Formats: sequence, C-alpha cells, structure tokens
Amino acid sequence: MFALVIVAVSALLLIPLINAAEPHPQEMMAWTDKWEYAPGEAGTLNIVFYNDGASAVTVQKVFVVFTEWWVYKDGNWEGNQTLTLTPAVAVAGKGVYATSVDFTVPTDGRATSTSVAITIRTAEVGDVGPLYGSVVVATTPRYMDQIVTLLTVQVVLIIVCTVIIAATIFLSARRPQVTWKAEEK
Repeated sequence: MFALVIVAVSALLLIPLINAAEPHPQEMMAWTDKWEYAPGEAGTLNIVFYNDGASAVTVQKVFVVFTEWWVYKDGNWEGNQTLTLTPAVAVAGKGVYATSVDFTVPTDGRATSTSVAITIRTAEVGDVGPLYGSVVVATTPRYMDQIVTLLTVQVVLIIVCTVIIAATIFLSARRPQVTWKAEEK
C-alpha cells in the first residue's frame, strides 16, 4: 500500500513538469515574402501580434526600423516606417492582429543585409517588443564581371584548340603515300 501511495504522489509531482513543456505561442512573429533580395527589389514584411492576455488591447501604432538602411537623407529619415492605425484596432484576449509592411532595398551603399526592429504600441500595455528579424540582401563578388569574361575566353579557346587538333588528325590521316624514286643522273 505504501508503494502505491509513493507512486501516486510521484505522478502528481510530475504533472506541472508535463504542463510546462507545452508550447506557448510567441507574442510577435515576423517574416519576409522571400528568402533574399537584390538591391532595388521590393519586398513585404509580414507581422503578426498575438495577445496572450485575457483582456483586449488596442493596437495604435506599429514601428519598423531597418537598422542598416536607416539614414538622414534629403531632409528626412529613410529606413524606418510607422503604421498609425486610425481607428486603432482592438485585439481580443487570445486574439491575433496581422499586418504587412512593404519595403524596397536601397540601391546605394546601404544595400546590405539588415536587421529589422519591430515594436507595437498598445494603449493598455504600452510598447510591446522590439522583435528583431532580418532582411537578407544577396551580394555578388566584386570582380564577377571579369571572372565571367575570363571563363568565356577560356571556353572559346578550348573550342578553337579542339577544332585545330581535329583538323590536324584528319589531315594527317589523309596524307598521300610518299614513294621514293631514284634520281635521274
């Protein structure tokens, strides 16, 4: 009987550990529509906010900062976006708010991979975040044009040499027989 009580108590002690292992949804998530981008290419950043509280919250603004692209240029700041929601959006408890932000990769020297800081401002809780994501910009090696030119020249030279070798073999196989004649004196 004592062993049965010990097993039952041990089972009851393991229940909180089992419940703690259940996955808990993240408060915010973000992802891009493509894996990587080229300079000057447009993209979309998808943002999802999950209200894990029991009461509703009101989403007022969404701040997105592309940290490597942020610069003061021609009298204004570039590389950040603020979505002001008018009217504000109420998100019920255990509810979800989803939005997307369009962006264009710069074509100047800032066209590098960047981290993205996303913050959501609510009326009840204040600022939620920041959540950090990233946008990957593909880069080509510096001298790629020269490498492509060299490889093209190499292919052409191989073709020309192959034709010359084939012509030499063909002409040597068709050479007439040489017969020796005695010289006249």
